[in-house]
Amino acid sequence: MAKPDRRRAGERTGLAGVKWRWPAPGGLAERHAGLYQLFMWCYISALGCHIGYFALLSMQPYPQPVVAQVVGTLLTVASIILHRRGHLQTALLLLVVPVSLKASWWEHQFGVGAGFEYYHILSIFFICIAPMARITRLLTSGGLLIFYLIAQSLPGPVYIGSYEFMATASIVNLVICVTFIGLVAIEMGWESERREKRYLRELRHDQLTGALSRLALREEGARMLQEDGLGVLMIDVDHFKTINDTHGHASGDDVLVELTRRLSHHLRGSDLLCRQGGEEFVALCPSNDRQGLRHAADRLLQSINGRAFVLNNGKLLRVTVSIGVAQGGPATAAESLLPELIRRADQAMYRAKRTGRNRVVTAWDMLDEPRSQTDASDIPATAQATAPMPSPASSSSEMRLCVEGSQRETRQQDTHGEGSSHVAGTGCYGYKRP
Repeated sequence: MAKPDRRRAGERTGLAGVKWRWPAPGGLAERHAGLYQLFMWCYISALGCHIGYFALLSMQPYPQPVVAQVVGTLLTVASIILHRRGHLQTALLLLVVPVSLKASWWEHQFGVGAGFEYYHILSIFFICIAPMARITRLLTSGGLLIFYLIAQSLPGPVYIGSYEFMATASIVNLVICVTFIGLVAIEMGWESERREKRYLRELRHDQLTGALSRLALREEGARMLQEDGLGVLMIDVDHFKTINDTHGHASGDDVLVELTRRLSHHLRGSDLLCRQGGEEFVALCPSNDRQGLRHAADRLLQSINGRAFVLNNGKLLRVTVSIGVAQGGPATAAESLLPELIRRADQAMYRAKRTGRNRVVTAWDMLDEPRSQTDASDIPATAQATAPMPSPASSSSEMRLCVEGSQRETRQQDTHGEGSSHVAGTGCYGYKRP
């Protein structure tokens, strides 16, 4: 069973598998966490570009561009500080607006042949993916575009740069802008893929307990039923509402988490544990051995009622469960047979509830009893209202699911709890857990 994802929110996998450990500031919205890491990487890279650009400035004799580059470097450092403190919009504006201003000033100084106009495109690109409101992105990017058009009407150039400087600057500026846009696009694609995987993982797993969800129950159950015989164990916590009312819902959550841990420990590696809803769990156990399924259910029962649950507040709580067992398959029409198996396991579980709780009841045991004892009195009202009338096909399915002439066990009181079944054996399905 897959474990819940417990990675820290600030730990992301970046380029080349490097893990960037920049913890996100408190109070940051979850939808901005990925962009926080992305722009943090952009600020660090921009700072490196600012520092490295001084080598290019050494090719021309004018001091004004050097001063502008120093100011741009200091503003980038200020952007990093603001970004680390959670001021994402202010930090980004402090980066892109000076970059656009500096690009326009450099165009005015040296002309358009050095490729400084590429930075206007880069600034608008950053604004379009920024964690801002839609209207703020529209107004800011539109303002930068209008500023660029106005800057193009200014006379220039003021200085005449050398051919070597203009050619080198054009190539460097183009490489920087294309590299930034390309790497950001790649990182955004990886972030989208990670979000999709996390969404699918959360869709298939219960967030509280880590057990599989009802969606995964249908998918995995149908697959397992097509491949081999399948045992379905319906497990329900006894008096769970009383636990919530007496000890609080937080203690109820503690019970569900500990219950999941114990059930997972005593199930085989090929078994799957699913949370059906509330305090109901379903264990899918590939097996044609009904005797082994019964042993497994009794062992799960003993693992729950044999030792008290320790709540987070330190209190001890004795918890019991009722388990219903059904078995069938293999079958090609698994999509229709699986709900029938779950329904029969659910009926057996309700039979265990009505006969004293803290016990195991199997669907094939119920068929041996007189019809008057296993009719409407053992099925909940909702199931009575929706249960279809039996047909010849369903009767045949009953015989295939629940009647194979296996020897029934003798129910007797066990010292582990009132009404539980005593079954000899040392492990689930007749084997010892390694």
